[in-house]
Amino acid sequence: MNHGPGELAPVTVGAAARRIAEAVWQDLDRYRGVLNVVEFGDVVLVLLYLRCRPAWQVLVDGASDVERVLRSDLPADRENPLLLRPLLESVRKASDLRQLAPLVELVDRLGPDDQVSLAQVFSAVLDRVSGLTTRKGSGDFHTPRAITELSARLLDSKEGDEILDPCCKAGGFPAAIADRLMRQGKAVDRMAVAIADYSMRSCALAYLQLRLRGVTPQVLPSVADSLPSGAPENGYDVVTANPPFNLSNWHGDGRFSGRWRYGAPPTHNSNFAWLQYVIASLKPGGRAAVVMPHGAGLSENPQERNIREAMLDDGVVSAVIALPGQMFAGTDIPVTLWLLQRSPIIRPFEVLFVDATELGSIQQRRRTLDPEDIDRIVEAYRNWWKHSLDQVAGFAAAVPIERIRSDGYRLNPRAYIPSIRDAPDLRTRAREVGELTRRLDRLAKQAARLDRILEEHLKELSL
Repeated sequence: MNHGPGELAPVTVGAAARRIAEAVWQDLDRYRGVLNVVEFGDVVLVLLYLRCRPAWQVLVDGASDVERVLRSDLPADRENPLLLRPLLESVRKASDLRQLAPLVELVDRLGPDDQVSLAQVFSAVLDRVSGLTTRKGSGDFHTPRAITELSARLLDSKEGDEILDPCCKAGGFPAAIADRLMRQGKAVDRMAVAIADYSMRSCALAYLQLRLRGVTPQVLPSVADSLPSGAPENGYDVVTANPPFNLSNWHGDGRFSGRWRYGAPPTHNSNFAWLQYVIASLKPGGRAAVVMPHGAGLSENPQERNIREAMLDDGVVSAVIALPGQMFAGTDIPVTLWLLQRSPIIRPFEVLFVDATELGSIQQRRRTLDPEDIDRIVEAYRNWWKHSLDQVAGFAAAVPIERIRSDGYRLNPRAYIPSIRDAPDLRTRAREVGELTRRLDRLAKQAARLDRILEEHLKELSL
């Protein structure tokens, strides 16, 4: 698939960054043990960030320490002094244990690379750390790179867009959007990014990751305060979110008083609070990508079903993509990617369903979408948007709202996409093509005969 003018496929850069990250991790691993994996990862990521900053040489020369250099580099430390606390606690522990100097020396060996930026290496190391630190069932997991890349392609963000990620993890979604703009040769300094999360550590890592790409995000108050209200104060062009699934105490102990356009969500499950929060965060014409558990599209809870019905009737659900299993280290729950959009709506009377559950390959014990898989999904979405999608057995189908309504407003891609077994086999297709060819040949002969008759009549009339 064409990635757009000046846009390079990210596979080469991503693979190279992973190789460098693996080499860095193996080299640094000899110093792991006195620090736990989270602390060690924090220190490595801070050093990789500082390696790209002007003050790095001051640190190498021993004229200052890591904490001072980091504080002097980040405006967030003056605006929100608590933001860096989780990372600085790890840095201080490493310093107390006399681990910082050898780690600084190792990171200093990473020179500039024309093909792979340290921002990409930072992201690859973050992937590695997240895979080692995530606990199943914790909900505190990193968004896989393939999902953030797919979302960036589908959302097709422009220069100057205002972007929100209210549950930012470590900034994977806005970082993927920035990377895509840079691959297209576009400036990212006009991007306005706002981030929030339940975890201050996640916000701090997201802050570093985006600063490496030339974007200084606004850090909003914890989503624990804003989610029960139903929406943030501002509207955004693009919203991305990978919220914790099925969160039971999202409403904040009785502070549940949100502005719920499609109905009040149940207090025992946050899924439809998040979906409504994201929609309410969009400007008119804004678009969003939200990771949801597969069960959100099938829930028979009366409140959730009523909300889903109202959302579909209002035309805010553009597409639902069933993703492969085993993509997340922290959960085995089947997941879907919902694409949402505020009016004006171009395609209000149908929803695109994509079944990508059989796509991808295993890398480092987790499944990921390969570049050609992402291309295929994006191509189906763009063709649907241009009214030129042909139903693809076993993969994609555009389904009218009337049919979804008759099925109880259930959003299960596999229920609407015909299986490959239901598609005509090659022999049947060959017979159909042969019959059509013979009919066309007969019509051509009839047309030629009529032309001769007409020509003879014209001659008789001397015309």
